[in-house]
Amino acid sequence: MRTVFILAFTAILVVVISPALASGGSYLVDDASTATPGRCQLESWLQVFRAGTHTGWTVPACGVGPVEFGIGLGGQSHPGQNMQNPSIKWQLRNGDDAGIGFALATDTTLQNGRRIGTNAYAASNFGIDDGRRLMANVNLGMTQARDGAWRRLTGVGFEFAVTKDLALLVERLWTARLSQTTQAGARFYFGKDDGDSVDFVVGRARARALPTSRWATIGLNLAF
Repeated sequence: MRTVFILAFTAILVVVISPALASGGSYLVDDASTATPGRCQLESWLQVFRAGTHTGWTVPACGVGPVEFGIGLGGQSHPGQNMQNPSIKWQLRNGDDAGIGFALATDTTLQNGRRIGTNAYAASNFGIDDGRRLMANVNLGMTQARDGAWRRLTGVGFEFAVTKDLALLVERLWTARLSQTTQAGARFYFGKDDGDSVDFVVGRARARALPTSRWATIGLNLAF
């Protein structure tokens, strides 16, 4: 089953976004989780905008002690762009199974070799109910755009486990005086590893002086 998902996702990636790619993401709001020490994960996703642009990313990341190192490689069609996104997340407390998780993270996005943005934030995740079927993710930090100005970054997301194989998601990300982005969707788990899953997400963004953008995303997440 895992091999089928990998082959299907690769085929979609080649057909839909070849020859160019772009940046995007299944989830907007980060949690405090990191890759298991000594292991790696691969998160990839395709994002199709209503206006016709296609974007895509693949992000391998590995855990070294409490620190996760990642490097995102992406691109965009119409117009064609290539992207890189190195990132580091340091987990100070693991909240995956109990209590409150807490981590510090930073990342920088490059477009055609030029820096277009940097994020620095704290990420937290915790259970709302005793059974931890309803989980909350919270991000607080700052983002720096091309103009060099730093602005507040705030994100809130909720994930509800309907069954052990299906979770529903809703989240919102605010950038002070710039934009509001909302997403909702589902994550389907498969295989023996809890890190293997497929995402189906729809979203929209409102930015100052720009028309509202809408998109649909399919993502594949693997742990190894």
